[in-house]
Amino acid sequence: MTYCLSLLCREGIVFISDSRTNAGVDNITIQPKMRVYAEKGDRVVCLMTSGNLSVTQSVHALIEEDLQLGKAEPGHAHLLNQRTLFETARYVGTKIRAVDGMDRAALEAAGFPFNINVLVGGQIAGQKHEIHYVYPQGNTLQASVASPFLQIGEFKYGKPILDRGFTFDTPLRDAVTFGMLSMEATVKSNVSVGPPFDIFAYERDSLAIIYRSRAEEDDAYFHEIQTKWTNGVIKLVETMPHLHFPGVTGQPGDTPA
Repeated sequence: MTYCLSLLCREGIVFISDSRTNAGVDNITIQPKMRVYAEKGDRVVCLMTSGNLSVTQSVHALIEEDLQLGKAEPGHAHLLNQRTLFETARYVGTKIRAVDGMDRAALEAAGFPFNINVLVGGQIAGQKHEIHYVYPQGNTLQASVASPFLQIGEFKYGKPILDRGFTFDTPLRDAVTFGMLSMEATVKSNVSVGPPFDIFAYERDSLAIIYRSRAEEDDAYFHEIQTKWTNGVIKLVETMPHLHFPGVTGQPGDTPA
């Protein structure tokens, strides 16, 4: 399992992914799920993947192969010469379909699902910054001002905080915090998601990779937000109004033992 999220805000985009892969309790390994590509001054494209590791690696291999062919053949279609971010996401979808044609039958015959989901985001010069969700079938969904974040993998634990607090107008620096709290909530509740965490905060119109980091298991920042988040929730509960039980003047726990 994995958890990757992308947060679209007015000032840019935040991408965060974990690096844990799980093929059973005795087979947990580390595999980065984020890749960032850039042509400085022209475009930045970030890919994050979840699903069957062999499938995701095959898709990445086809993308890398096209990038190499594009150096020798200028007209060859590849990740970094699509006209728009939408077409870039659709290009990734064609690579998923190519792997589908090669491997789905054999995988399913052996009892393994053909499973891959991809988040594609970034910006091309002269265009707006965007994030897209590419499904296993190769079709896409785009985030919007009204629905400004996309998630793949084990997303249910990290979604509530985003639903409650994150918006398109959230400052980029705060979006990083929202994203890390969303990741922390997932790690707390699901052992199959874990560090290292890859973080990339893309500033709108920069067309460059500037704010990129990796948080290891012993990262001081991650431990600090874990502690503050836990303590903050406890303090918040203590300030909440108590439920009134009909016909009873006290509260649970008031009765002497």
